[in-house]
Amino acid sequence: MEGYDVIIVGAGPGGLSAATHAAHKGQSHVLLEASDGVARTVQRYQKGKHVMAEPSILPLRSDLPFEPGSREAILDAWQSGVAEPGTNIVYNARVSEILGERGDFTVTTADGSLWQGCHVILAIGVQGNLRKLGVDGEDLPFVQYQLDDPDEYRGESIVVVGAGDAAIENALALARNNRVSIVNRRDEFLRAKPGNLKQILSAIDTRQITALYETTVSQVRQHDGDPPGEILLNTPDGETPVPVHRVIARLGAIPPRRFVESCGIRIPSQSANAVPELSHQYESSVPGLYVIGALAGYPLIKQAMNQGYEVIEYIQGNPIKPVDHDLF
Repeated sequence: MEGYDVIIVGAGPGGLSAATHAAHKGQSHVLLEASDGVARTVQRYQKGKHVMAEPSILPLRSDLPFEPGSREAILDAWQSGVAEPGTNIVYNARVSEILGERGDFTVTTADGSLWQGCHVILAIGVQGNLRKLGVDGEDLPFVQYQLDDPDEYRGESIVVVGAGDAAIENALALARNNRVSIVNRRDEFLRAKPGNLKQILSAIDTRQITALYETTVSQVRQHDGDPPGEILLNTPDGETPVPVHRVIARLGAIPPRRFVESCGIRIPSQSANAVPELSHQYESSVPGLYVIGALAGYPLIKQAMNQGYEVIEYIQGNPIKPVDHDLF
């Protein structure tokens, strides 16, 4: 088995940033990615999505570029950025087990391969565990939890479930060519970015989109005919059936707690959204095992990229302050 100074798990923004910085510093490393490409979550953004580099006041420390732009432009820039220093990435390498501590880690992938390293950076995010509807019919063929290209669908009756930015952006894009309703369990869009909030309220006011407030899903059913399905909604006026061609649920994701705890990492709360207990340098309760990005409670791309850079510096013994230390 070949040994590395650092093993990085997950080729999202944080993992890519860590691996690229290790490559620039000449540090022995390997980046293990479960899929066949980088930044799987960003790849799954809807086609043409404009990605913001937030927060704007936060400087970018990463060796990788990141500026506001389309999903496609950002992915192209990252592909070039990881190739230039010769970053060592292994694709289709889903990690199933992490054992050990600083100086003696063994990482096992699903195919049985073993990887040895002195340090491990866990940057797997949470999007691999998408939250489902939690009702009968949640896995029917016309129910989906991602939207790659809204232009694939035309002339359909579509219900989007969720009130966050992903749900709003999906609803707005689909409404160009379809009849769209958006289900919000509250009476307003509390978590939306200002730009998205303005657009969704305008679309509702002009009846481009139907808003179903204070509403939840009780069941999804399939039947013969067109449209092929029906979603049962609990509304303030009682249970209401809505015929649908498609249901798109954007309900966020659940951290992979079982896997994280199997690595020995302590999570101090039983809450479904609890994050691991970490030091100021992102080190977990397992010495030498670091957690960065969304899994650590930092969902913004720029935060994850900065953390990837900083962890490599910490591993090399450089006592730098987090880039956001003087900002927040």
